[in-house]
Amino acid sequence: MSSAVSLSSAEAILAAATELKLRRLAAMPPALVPPRKTKKVHKTARSFRCSLRIPESEYRQLIKLKKRLARRGVSSKKGQLVRAGLLLLGHIDLIDLKVAIRNVIAPEPALYKVK
Repeated sequence: MSSAVSLSSAEAILAAATELKLRRLAAMPPALVPPRKTKKVHKTARSFRCSLRIPESEYRQLIKLKKRLARRGVSSKKGQLVRAGLLLLGHIDLIDLKVAIRNVIAPEPALYKVK
């Protein structure tokens, strides 16, 4: 009989210990979980420095365009104009792009000289 008594007392002790643990956990304040560090979803675009050689006539056109925009109240830099042109070139048809490239590589000869 002692084994039956000891078995039930062992179960009672185990139940009491479990109950005591639950009460202690309930009485404790919740553990502060540090906020997880979120990974940056989008990365900032890296910018690269680039030098570009263009003919003087095209440089003058760039300056004229910059002045025209300034008269309309839009301040811009030469690099911004070049980047805007690049964005526009990305959206035109392939045939029109080929024609533009041909005109840059071998422009049509001018019939008369413009000053």
